[in-house]
Parts: sequence; C-alpha cells; structure tokens
Amino acid sequence: MKNEIAKKVLTEFERLSDDDKNSLSTALEHYYGKQVRFLIDELSKMDQKDLENIKSTIGGMILTREYAPDILKAYASLKDKDLPSKISFGKRGYNDFY
Repeated sequence: MKNEIAKKVLTEFERLSDDDKNSLSTALEHYYGKQVRFLIDELSKMDQKDLENIKSTIGGMILTREYAPDILKAYASLKDKDLPSKISFGKRGYNDFY
C-alpha cells in the first residue's frame, strides 16, 4: 500500500515545474527537519500519513497552477477599462427595513 502511494507521489511530483519542485522540497525539509528525497526507495520508507499529506500538497499545487487565474495578467487587462466604482446588490426600499 505504501509503495503504491509512494509511486503516486513520485508521479505527481514529476508534473511540477522545477521552481515548484524546489519550493516543495525546501518546505518539506523545513517541516520534517530533514531533506525529503523524491526517490521510490526513500518515499517507501516514509509513514503512510506523511505520504498522503505530501500527495495532497502536490495535488493542490498542480490544481492551483492549472486552474487559478493569473491575477497580474487579469489586473493588467482591466487597467484601462471604465469599471464601476460602486457595488450594490439590488434596490432597497423603505419597507425593506421594517
């Protein structure tokens, strides 16, 4: 079971960019107090719960990279647009408060 999870972790890890791999490795080293090497033999020695956490973290990184909008690009595309300065959620009348 642990070996299967270790294989999934390694497969997901390979999908990350080099920058994300470095960031993850640094964060895991800080968290575990030792370097986490992404080799099947090394990962298979880890606790199953730790492997699940690493797998979930990698999955979250992948989802964020693939589906989160590029905020800077979106902001730049709206820079010269005439956007409303007020936001409202429908009209309120006198009877709405009583």
